[in-house]
Amino acid sequence: MIGFLRGKIVAINPPLLLLDVNGVGYELEAPLTLFDGLPDVNQELMLYTHFLVREDAQILYAFRTDQDKSWFRTLIKVNGIGAKLALTILSGMKMDEFIYAIREKDVNALKSISGIGKKMAERLIIEMKDRLDDDSWNTI
Repeated sequence: MIGFLRGKIVAINPPLLLLDVNGVGYELEAPLTLFDGLPDVNQELMLYTHFLVREDAQILYAFRTDQDKSWFRTLIKVNGIGAKLALTILSGMKMDEFIYAIREKDVNALKSISGIGKKMAERLIIEMKDRLDDDSWNTI
């Protein structure tokens, strides 16, 4: 629905970012890694987005790259991983480290991410392994 936004940064309060796009203020939730090297307030920025509609909320998630957005979308397809936990995963580990942990079946590395226990780490390994075998992830 909303593929990306380009506008001026109004406020930075991790994990929230307020972006003014032609007079409309978009409140965005983002992984903590997005805030590293972020331009200052009043500077222009373009972000890729994922719009999530739930019964109790409509939330716009922001990502620095289209690839980060794809990872988010892949993670939320895993049984038991919601948007909040997917953001935590994207915030807690670089994607190349995450891929390595999945391929090496490193439960302990995955458990180092806040909110991931042994069972969730094992589920991630099982469900993400099939997705990682797809050639589209070999570029990471």
